[in-house]
Amino acid sequence: MKRGKHTSSILKTRGEKVFDVFNIFLMILFALLFIIPILLVINSSFTATNELTRYGYTLFIKKFSLEYYKAIFNMESSQFARSILNSIIIMIGTVIIMVINTSLAAYALTRRKLQFKKIISFYYIIPMLFGGGTIPYFLVIKSLGLINTWWAIILPSGVSAWYILLVRNFFTGIPESLYEAAELDGASNVQVLFRVALPLGFPIIATIILYTSVGVWNDWFQASLFIDSNHYDLWPIQAFIRRLEDSDEFLKAYFGNTSLNYSGIRAAAVIISLIPIVIAYPFVQKFFIKGTMAGSVKE
Repeated sequence: MKRGKHTSSILKTRGEKVFDVFNIFLMILFALLFIIPILLVINSSFTATNELTRYGYTLFIKKFSLEYYKAIFNMESSQFARSILNSIIIMIGTVIIMVINTSLAAYALTRRKLQFKKIISFYYIIPMLFGGGTIPYFLVIKSLGLINTWWAIILPSGVSAWYILLVRNFFTGIPESLYEAAELDGASNVQVLFRVALPLGFPIIATIILYTSVGVWNDWFQASLFIDSNHYDLWPIQAFIRRLEDSDEFLKAYFGNTSLNYSGIRAAAVIISLIPIVIAYPFVQKFFIKGTMAGSVKE
């Protein structure tokens, strides 16, 4: 009798089964909505020009070809490779500054000796809720003489109030006895930060590195705002691709007289821009959930 009750409690009701089927169908539908556009772009980048011009975007490659990728990386189109290098430099510089700024500010907010901690924390919350707007932002960057330089992108992106509060919560969760033990051994605040807090806080730091890297790599707006067309050799990859997508004249000037399908060239450029993030993501993925959950909840 007890076994029957236990079995009946495990069996799902008809409504629960219907919900599970509907949920699975909905998830498959959403997955297709995300996957199919990406698949169309990938296939078009590997389809020969004649076939792409004739059939357009297809779910299956009609005739495999690497001509678009060869065209992008030929000697006449070396600016594309340069834009990738620009993005890598901007991303690395931003990540380094972000980690330094975030860890220093977050660690300071966990110290008992720091006065006015609540006021400082509230000060960090203000820019999370309110922004000055694009025009004041541009005027500040211009007044600092950063227009048409990488610093116009790196410096504003090198600090985030949200990340500071996130890392502060993580550092607060580290037992105070570890900090005190290091201080009793004669360690300074800088030594405590780099020898105790940062090693234990590596999951949240890795999460911030991932967020910052993806955000900077995919950003085109700041480059378009602060770097004009006369300095396109400083453009990151996304700003360069956006110009390729928006302007046929720019694409013609970039590739010259070519018989290649412009849609295939644009698709290949997009795929190439995704490769670095796709390669880097698996290395920090294992820290992603742990770092986000640990830093976002304060006990």
